[in-house]
Amino acid sequence: MKVQVIFGVLMCAIACMGQESVPEDIMEDERLFDERAMNPAVDKVKPNILPFYERTCCPRRNGMSINLATGTFSGSVEGVSSPTFQAQKSTKAKCSYMATLRANFQNLTRCLYDWHQGGCVSFPMCKRRMLRIDMFLGDDRKGYMFNVGDSQSNNGWGGDSGHTKHDAEIFGYYPTIRGYKSDFCKSEKSTWANTLLKPGVRRVTIFAANNYARITNDNGFEVKGCHKCAFALNGQDPDDRANTLYMAFNRVIAASNRPGVGVCTVRIRWECPDCERSIFPFPLGDKAADVE
Repeated sequence: MKVQVIFGVLMCAIACMGQESVPEDIMEDERLFDERAMNPAVDKVKPNILPFYERTCCPRRNGMSINLATGTFSGSVEGVSSPTFQAQKSTKAKCSYMATLRANFQNLTRCLYDWHQGGCVSFPMCKRRMLRIDMFLGDDRKGYMFNVGDSQSNNGWGGDSGHTKHDAEIFGYYPTIRGYKSDFCKSEKSTWANTLLKPGVRRVTIFAANNYARITNDNGFEVKGCHKCAFALNGQDPDDRANTLYMAFNRVIAASNRPGVGVCTVRIRWECPDCERSIFPFPLGDKAADVE
């Protein structure tokens, strides 16, 4: 009996690790990125040849920097689209370009789902399961500074024009960050006052995963937690099998009619156990050049 139990545990562990060996689809616009920008040392790794226990946990392309003072970006991240920019003509603020992009998350396997409190991904995992968004803020700030949600029609204040019931979102409307659960828990919302207030706050970070969010700033603020009505990024939405998370900076996700200014630089990567030795081309602890 004891031998059978040990054998069963080993099989479950192997199944959980081995699930990382399944090839993942790559979004079409990712193919437009310049492969020469990748770190040569990491580029030599051939994950489809190595056995699963020797493969890197972190995606091979895992560093993007978005400059909202110039409307440009560098780097690439697996499963994340290139940003679309739009200039604002009605403001002279330095950091006023608007940008939108999206990220596709991988489903959890059955055994990983059981390990994660019914699907809540509350700590870094391999591959595309927890996204890290670092925002560096400038001196001029107003309006809708950022919006992160799982509906393509998120537009702040918990609305998405009834597009889907899976419409959880976090957004920054200066000087406050607000969070809204999906329509399945419509009355649940949170307000974190002055968490974007200048001059003390210069950086805000969001960690987004299935049924989970964590928000921090460089002035000591932190909130995190699991919730069944948080981001639905594990196959819950039958109309979104790609498990899409939408992001907007200096505007809301749905449209540009709710603009803002103040986010100067955004850095995006997947948060994985081994990401500190990955290809991210700049140290995350450094200030963004645009806001010094």
